[in-house]
Amino acid sequence: MPRVRSMSAGRVALVAVLALSLLGNAVALGGALKLQRVKTALLGEAGAAQSVVFPAEIRRDLRRALEARRDRIDPALAAVAAARAEVVARGAAEPFDRAATDEAMRGFRSALDALLDLTQETVLDALGARPSGAPLN
Repeated sequence: MPRVRSMSAGRVALVAVLALSLLGNAVALGGALKLQRVKTALLGEAGAAQSVVFPAEIRRDLRRALEARRDRIDPALAAVAAARAEVVARGAAEPFDRAATDEAMRGFRSALDALLDLTQETVLDALGARPSGAPLN
């Protein structure tokens, strides 16, 4: 009867690490493909093919403007989170109360609109503060 060679612990560990690495690569690739599909669904074929972002200088100005208004944006963001939690709580309540859930959803939309209005105002103010004819790159 032929003798079966056993693999050393080091080789077993190496094979396990390589298998985990392959699995990690497959998961990362799957995530990247999923992200690309979502991007295509949101932006369309043309939008997904190119990156639709402001140039770095404008993004820097926008970050500064948003940071400068954190005292107003943070509470608005917290209100959105609280309103969303209220929608979930009312929607999961037993027995289900459609009117109460609808009311919570209206509150959520109101809080979200307030946050979006504040953010839009901040972005427009930051863009308007840029010197006319300033280079974009």
